Order: sequence, then structure tokens, then C-alpha cells
Amino acid sequence: MVLVGLCISRSGIDIALVSAEDGALQEFDSTPLAIDPMVPDTNALVAPFTSLRNQYPSELTVLATSTQLRARDREAILPQVGLTGYDCSTIDYISAYVAGLSADEVASAPYLLFIEITPTIFFAQLVTVHLEGTKHIHVPVYVEATTSSMTTLTTFVGQVFAWVQDHNYKLYQCVLLDPPSGSVDSSALQTTLDPNCPTIIVDGTHLAKSAAASAFLNIEELRDPHWDFSMCMAPCPISFLMDSRPPTLIIQDWEPLPSFANITFTISEENQTSISVEFAFGQHEARPDDKLIFAKLTLGGLRPSPAGQAQITVSTCADAEGNNRIELFQGTEGENALVRAVAEIPYHFLFRAYNVFGSLRM
Repeated sequence: MVLVGLCISRSGIDIALVSAEDGALQEFDSTPLAIDPMVPDTNALVAPFTSLRNQYPSELTVLATSTQLRARDREAILPQVGLTGYDCSTIDYISAYVAGLSADEVASAPYLLFIEITPTIFFAQLVTVHLEGTKHIHVPVYVEATTSSMTTLTTFVGQVFAWVQDHNYKLYQCVLLDPPSGSVDSSALQTTLDPNCPTIIVDGTHLAKSAAASAFLNIEELRDPHWDFSMCMAPCPISFLMDSRPPTLIIQDWEPLPSFANITFTISEENQTSISVEFAFGQHEARPDDKLIFAKLTLGGLRPSPAGQAQITVSTCADAEGNNRIELFQGTEGENALVRAVAEIPYHFLFRAYNVFGSLRM
């Protein structure tokens, strides 16, 4: 029997089949389709998914979707396109890519930097990878996102790489996940990175093969219809930091999940056009150690306003599956906000910063 990996990307739907015996690639195919992977039109996906499933029957199916797609939306896609039953599951692009690495690559890759481009945001996530038996495990280290209207991709990657160097992390690869056609100048991008850190551009075909590899590496768990992961309480408090303000608590310790919180504040400077907010594990009276900071969002394109009038809202949502969404927007109503910065952060409690927090808590 075979295992199938599927991917929804900007170029359409890709499928890859691997052997359930040894994980060897057997076949792959593509269905070209103009689609936005951040907001996929499931109605347009039903027919091609049905055709591919009928043409390539499998024991298990794993679907790879954008890392910046909300976790609940990722899960909701499955039944909407006819992928029902315990034999179908989803993963994000980063998890898929790591699963597709060889065991030697995982063993020798200290850190990977992933870049994803949405219509309005540049998103970066630094992870470290390791082997647990045959499984390829990645642990998030740091997340940064910025509105793309205020900078270029090359400048953004250069800023993130500077942070990586300042913290003495050695990059193995800089991976761009399904970027829009023509959006990446590889030569310019490489000048911002270490010469020994190659820039890798991956498309839907690559990610479908990696999703199939994930099915093989996790075959026992995926075969178990009762396998599940859940968490009912927030494992630690989360605070955010902005300018010279004291840290503000936004998720309480052991808060019941799912948890939703919005905190609105005013900007003290006149005609400020951008703002950056950092997120840290723990509750703090003053700026915490940098080792506790796990994410940074920069919101640009703010409407100039007199001091004390412009409102910025920090929003977060944590659910029982370990997914966390952080968001900044101008004003108090996210749906109507003209400018916003958003980052989806799966399993934020796996960040290295969380382990640092745990060691200080003991």
C-alpha cells in the first residue's frame, strides 16, 4: 500500500506517493490551479482533490498547507475537499519540509530559517531540528513578522539574520516556502546571509513529497484512530513589550483554553508610522532576559496621528491544540483594520524560550 502527500500551493495541487514499506518515492503528479494558499477556495478544490484521490488510492493521506493558515482553518479544509476519516491529516509547510530532510541532514543541521510571504506580511521562523528515533523533530526558537509595505524582503531577511548572528545561531539553510513568482531575488538575498548558508526555494511539488515523507515517518501514530494531542490549560503566562512601557500580561498562567485576549493602548509619540511589539514567556515587572522573548511583530503603515490618539490593539488566541495566533492592528476592530500584522505560531510552548522560562520557574 502507498502513503500520499498532498500540498496546496500557489501553483495548484501537488501529490506524491511513497511506499508504506520503506518510504521510497513511487510517483508524483500536479494539477495546475490558480489559488491563494492563505485563503484557499475549497469549492474550487473539491473536483481536483476528488480526481486525485480516485486516481491514487492510499492507506494514509497527509495534506501540507501554509504555515500562516489558521490551525482551525487547516483542519476544516479536510472534510470540505472530501478528505474524511482518521486516515487523513494536515501539517504546515515547515513541518512538511523538516520531514522531507534526510536523517543525515537533520543530524547536521543546527538551525533552519524559514521565510513565508503573504500578501501583506513577511514572516520568519527560526527552528532547530533533531532526530528522535526515526522522527524529524523541529523546535521553534524565534518568530518575527513585519508588514511588507514598510520594507523589502531582502532588508527583512537581513534584519532577521542579524538577530540570528547576535544570538550565535549557525544557520544551515534559509528556506523560502512557496514564494510568489518573481518575488525573490536570490542573488540579493544571498548577500544578506552567510556564504555557507544557502537560500532554498521550495514549491508545492517539493512540499507534497515532504508531506508524504511525514506520513511515512509518523505512520504508527497516523494509523491509530485514537491518537490525539490536547491541552486544556495555558502552560505559562505570556506578556508583550512595546517601547519603554512595562511588560503587559496578555495570557494568564494556567488560563483555560481556548483563550482570546485583546489589549488596546495609545501611541505616545506624534505621527508615529510604525511600531514593534515583542512577546515573552512569563509575567514581568521590567524587560525580561532576551532568552525569554520568542516573537516580534512590526506593524507599519500607521495613519499619522497626534500623540495619545492613535490606538493599537494587541490580540492573541491560544487553543487546546497548542496553536497560538498573535496579531497587531490599528484601532479596536480587527475585521475593519486597514493595517495589521499577524503570525500563526504552532506549539509555542515548544520554543526554546519556554524551556528557559521553565528552568527559571523551578
